[in-house]
Amino acid sequence: MKISSLLIKMKHFRSLALGLLLLLCAPLLSAAGAARRVPVALQAGDVLPTGNEWISLPDIAAADGSLQSFNVISMRHRGLLQVTGQGAGPVLQPYFMAGDKPLAFRNPSWELIEYWIPTAHLTVDGLDATLTWCAPPGSRAAFLRLTLTNRRAAPAPVTMGLRASFGMLSRVTYVPVQLRGERTVGEAPWVAPGEAFSFITQDTEFAWSVIHPGSQAEVTAPPLTATPAVDAKRQVTLAPGETAEALFILGVGVEEFSAAHAGRALKELLERIGADGMLEQAAAWAKARTRSTGQPDLDLLMNRNFLFTELYAWGRTIDTEQLVGVTSRSPRYYVSAAYWDRDAMLWSFPALLDIDKPMAREALEYALTAQLRNAGTHSRFIDGIVLEDGFQLDEAVAPILALASYVKQTGDDNFLRAHREAIITLRDRLLSRYDAETGLYSSLQDSQDEFQPLPFITYDNVLGWRALLDLAALFNRLNEPAAAQDLSARATSLHAAVLARCLSSGAPGAEGSIFASATDGKSFVFTEIPPGSLMKLPALGFVPQDDPAFIRTYKWMHSPSYKYSYFDKPYGLPGSYRLLFTTSWSIADHLSLSAGREQALKVLRASGWDGGIVTEGVDAETGRMDQQGRAFATAAGYVAHAICQMSCTGQPH
Repeated sequence: MKISSLLIKMKHFRSLALGLLLLLCAPLLSAAGAARRVPVALQAGDVLPTGNEWISLPDIAAADGSLQSFNVISMRHRGLLQVTGQGAGPVLQPYFMAGDKPLAFRNPSWELIEYWIPTAHLTVDGLDATLTWCAPPGSRAAFLRLTLTNRRAAPAPVTMGLRASFGMLSRVTYVPVQLRGERTVGEAPWVAPGEAFSFITQDTEFAWSVIHPGSQAEVTAPPLTATPAVDAKRQVTLAPGETAEALFILGVGVEEFSAAHAGRALKELLERIGADGMLEQAAAWAKARTRSTGQPDLDLLMNRNFLFTELYAWGRTIDTEQLVGVTSRSPRYYVSAAYWDRDAMLWSFPALLDIDKPMAREALEYALTAQLRNAGTHSRFIDGIVLEDGFQLDEAVAPILALASYVKQTGDDNFLRAHREAIITLRDRLLSRYDAETGLYSSLQDSQDEFQPLPFITYDNVLGWRALLDLAALFNRLNEPAAAQDLSARATSLHAAVLARCLSSGAPGAEGSIFASATDGKSFVFTEIPPGSLMKLPALGFVPQDDPAFIRTYKWMHSPSYKYSYFDKPYGLPGSYRLLFTTSWSIADHLSLSAGREQALKVLRASGWDGGIVTEGVDAETGRMDQQGRAFATAAGYVAHAICQMSCTGQPH
């Protein structure tokens, strides 16, 4: 037997084995109960994101279900590879026809299956049309399911179709940069029926496929045109009451064969257990990562953002298969696709611990290996190379806090021992910022990524205090009592230094001494820094909520004496000169404060956010979302975790 034939048979056997495993598990999944379908209210201009660890579908249009773009993560390109359609059009446009006339599938009603899988429904001219997008976990592919049911009294000839357009391939790290190369389309190799789209320079750099079982396709633009395009459609005649479906599969790969066979593997699973079976399994995966507050509106917001942070702040690279962390896999976020210690470890990671501890372990592994050498540097590419230089103390200690919380919750001492050298590296980096004269630790930039002329930032030093305590606990677990004692003593000293050096009565309008945001030991800055807020001091355990200095600080931050307090606005919480609105961080931090919880809940519930996905914040006057900081995947985790800390009952489903 030829080796190539043997390999093909082996691949086929593995696919069959996976399909059989999924088939055997399906009854167990079904026994857990039908998947929840949660209606969502959307505006015509809204989008819905979905996806899995391999492929992101960030902007499914609420108006018609079209997919504006999709992306994968590429280690070679140090960011996202984003595919868009021709001009301003979608990359994938589903459509329905009755006879030879288009069916007006516009502004359908939307539901989310288990808070993550979007499905739309609309009845037009006696035909019930549905559209569902799903990226099953573990698959390097996603599928679109279209159905039509004939509610007419007579038979109806109908068409369900998908138009695919390859207008551009861009590398995205913060902003899209168009890549120059040849875009082509041809038959999907060894997979039929389907087409493979290629992006070629000296060799194929990336490819994607559209596999369409039961449908016929036409290449509607020449294969070597600037915008290769395909129109795939299934035409049937429906008897009264009859339903038909069409399935279209989007596969991705590093070249034509891998892209086509990613689609083929999903096609075979769909053939074996059906679209309903695949949807059940994807829903079961999502359900296992949801929590409950007992309040449907909070559950919807919390669980959508839990799943968004897991699948948009983290993902696997298409070329090296490594798990990496990013600010967001959505190009709608203005600093998407880069790694920040603070975002990953302080904002998204606690949410992973809430819903998926194995995923949290893998994310922490990445932070303590690929990203370790430059921990504390403003931002990096996904391979750890510096993107934006500048030291930030909160970022330097973020992995320490994440590791301590992981070990405390899981008892995984094997992981701790395996990363002892990383702990020492992080400890020494923190200690290198120590200033003997003040007893404080310095930073170049603050938590809103701005240069701070005064080197000692109060919030950062409180985080440093927390990190020293956590390091002491970690070294005790490592049976190194001398190191633990040293770190505990340093923590005690730092606590005293913050209280001695970071409180001042110089804030205009304050009722006494309050916490300054920064100092050099003599001068003070009084402001809020929402991503690193003084309002979080009680949650970190530094002072209780009823501490007099904290109470005075809280009152001043929420008074007319502070320029950015927004105290008199309907949806106001303190902002800053850099963030002129009520921020998502401020909302999350106030949920943990008895004095601020009611206002935080009001803001949380009043905003429509970005179709329900957390943004950087909302307008203090109107509650309208911030337009620049949309699809903010790490902040989504921060808010979801805060909601859960306040109200969750029980463990993940």
